[in-house]
Amino acid sequence: MTTPPNNVTPIDGHISNGARDGKGRWLRGPGRPLGSKNRISSELAKQIRALGPRAVEALASAIDEKQSWAIQLVIKLVVPGRLIEMHGSEPADIRDAFETGEISADEMKQISSGLERLASIESIDDLRARLTELETMLAQR
Repeated sequence: MTTPPNNVTPIDGHISNGARDGKGRWLRGPGRPLGSKNRISSELAKQIRALGPRAVEALASAIDEKQSWAIQLVIKLVVPGRLIEMHGSEPADIRDAFETGEISADEMKQISSGLERLASIESIDDLRARLTELETMLAQR
């Protein structure tokens, strides 16, 4: 392998691995071999795309029939993240949900952090109210 000249900016390593031939040309990197066929033929891809409207109709019918798999699929695709039904927002409720496996450790951390922020906002509001009360008392003197 020869080293590239100083005036050549190397490209991403996943394309060529930085290797060059004897004439300084980039060597082929990992990937599909030249001339290999696609995994899905273009004709098959067209047929699958043509099924789209029928698939949507079938999904709509399944939802109308209140089939849980269809409802869950749509919710998973539409709602960002994961919906968690909590039975309270106290630290004990969060701990119970974690211990029973309803929420993961990351979710517990996010919920706890959010509750901590809310508590700090409430304490700031309380401090503002007390400060206003003190200012009023001082102004009355």
